[in-house]
Amino acid sequence: MAISYSEMNDIVLEPLRVPRRLYFVVVSGLAALVCWAAFCWLYQIERGLGVAGINHPAGWGVYITSFVFWVGIAHSGTLISAILYLVRSRWRTAVSRSAEAMTVFAVMTAGLFPLIHLGRVWVVFFLLPYPSERQLWPNFVSPLVWDVVAVSTYFTVSAIFWYVGLWPDLASARDRSVRLLGADHPRTKFYRYLALGWSGSGNEWRHHGRGFLFFAALATPLVVSVHSVVSWDFAMGLLPGWHTTIFAPYFVAGAIHSGLAMVLTLMVPMRRLLKLERVLSIDQFESVAQTMIVTTLIVGYAYLIEPFIAWYSGDIFEQQFAWWRATGSWTWGLIYWSLFLFNVLIPLSFLFRKVRRNLVVLFIVSILVNVGMWLERLLIITGSLSHDFLPHNWGHYFPTWVEFSILTGSFAWFLFWFFAFSRLFPTIALSDLKADAERDEPPRPKIKRARTCIQSVRKATSGVAAVFRSADALMEAVRNAREAGYERIETYSPHRLIGAEQLLGRGSSPVRYWCLIGAVSGLTAGFGLAIYAAVLNNLIVGAKPPVALIPYCVIGFEGTVLLGTIANLLGLLFHARLGPPKPPRWYDERFSVDRFGLFVGCTPERVASAKEVIASTAPEEVHVVE
Repeated sequence: MAISYSEMNDIVLEPLRVPRRLYFVVVSGLAALVCWAAFCWLYQIERGLGVAGINHPAGWGVYITSFVFWVGIAHSGTLISAILYLVRSRWRTAVSRSAEAMTVFAVMTAGLFPLIHLGRVWVVFFLLPYPSERQLWPNFVSPLVWDVVAVSTYFTVSAIFWYVGLWPDLASARDRSVRLLGADHPRTKFYRYLALGWSGSGNEWRHHGRGFLFFAALATPLVVSVHSVVSWDFAMGLLPGWHTTIFAPYFVAGAIHSGLAMVLTLMVPMRRLLKLERVLSIDQFESVAQTMIVTTLIVGYAYLIEPFIAWYSGDIFEQQFAWWRATGSWTWGLIYWSLFLFNVLIPLSFLFRKVRRNLVVLFIVSILVNVGMWLERLLIITGSLSHDFLPHNWGHYFPTWVEFSILTGSFAWFLFWFFAFSRLFPTIALSDLKADAERDEPPRPKIKRARTCIQSVRKATSGVAAVFRSADALMEAVRNAREAGYERIETYSPHRLIGAEQLLGRGSSPVRYWCLIGAVSGLTAGFGLAIYAAVLNNLIVGAKPPVALIPYCVIGFEGTVLLGTIANLLGLLFHARLGPPKPPRWYDERFSVDRFGLFVGCTPERVASAKEVIASTAPEEVHVVE
């Protein structure tokens, strides 16, 4: 049964009401766990890293394991929102918003662990590229510096991508709050300022659609690069089990695998608790499970090829490490063989349709996959460190209560932010839902693009505004207004109307030039910064020249994406004329729900004739704006 736009609004925005007492109890419990983890971190700072289980030779443990794990969790949001957006996949609509939020919160969580592992957290600024009196710069050949640049870029791009996608739905939440709570309520003001004056005008949708496309295009290669850079933290080393070229695709596939599992872990209970059954169907969960089948097969292939590479290489150290990891120690052996169970065999149950469509089974399998993926990172990181080239250097690692407490606190930190998000922002992309419903209707006749472009009505002082029940009636009114010679016309709708843009003669958005200029500037700045630091420090390692262009490609690429994204955002804000917290005075709050609007700007002398032209298309309401 089809759902109307108004029903979609009610279903998606209803959870934004003040939650019940149980919600505050759960959030308070999560906050308490976060506070306990913070206390343990302060205890570690005061006592030193000796309170953790890391030792010689296992200098990396739970903290770096959790860093890699949470960066991997963040990848599913970009996969679902960016990559599937580019290929026009329909099933992403219902889960993209929560996946994007999950990405931001996961990167926020991952970014804490290098600080925690650092011990002396107050010297973290040594890693940041900034001019100083000491003339010391980070070494941009180091994979650890690549990590700082890549993860910070990923967080910035993901946060912008998420926020820009929220604008139309924040406007819907703003208008609903005005109707229910009044214009002066704090919640209404909160949504009003975050929505940046979004009104759903054709001009805004035109630039938003093009800008969002460029965001997706920039984020798609970024999602591949970030976890590849994380894998190079290990692959650039010489330890057995680390020094292998398979790590980049292996880590990326594992990241998407664990991220999709976390999507199921969060959205299965969210569907029930927020009463989203009518807009979040079993089909969407089945699509996520089907995607996980692909990542399961890739991860399983990596598990099988690892020992083959060790055998085929002829390297005695790689061979003895692969044998020891599987059979040498019962603890490591148990973890090693559990990976096949948790990450391959159990998720392969998704091959069966009944399993894919059973939410309880999906939830349980997703948790097991995330447990397995965390253990995989632990085995990769601490296994190689504990069993390197020299037998007398072999050691053992086991986490302490401090590390377990901080690990538990990280999950509480992540869930705390996700719980807050679920009650403050729409958890489903409302405008995308409406656009998908529009596509499901019978196709309209193709509309030929007008040769001349209609001017903006932002500065219009008088005219005629009309409200329509359907997009077809709106476009008919636009066509009549154009034929009558009116040159200041603007449309308003709850989702993007390509047909209206064609009738108004609006071409491609100039936002693309901003994006291009930003990307070129970022590429130049990235290489320039790295080369400048190398020449300034004049570091000669292994008789190699100071400037190493191949490693600097990482810095150049991240700079390209970062400045390209920021410039794209600025261009979008400028051309869409967003910023003032209040929409135009002829704006109707129903335009964000289920009505379509038209404003024809004209002089007072032509108001009567404009009203007659619009009235010929049988609008629901017509208003004169003076």
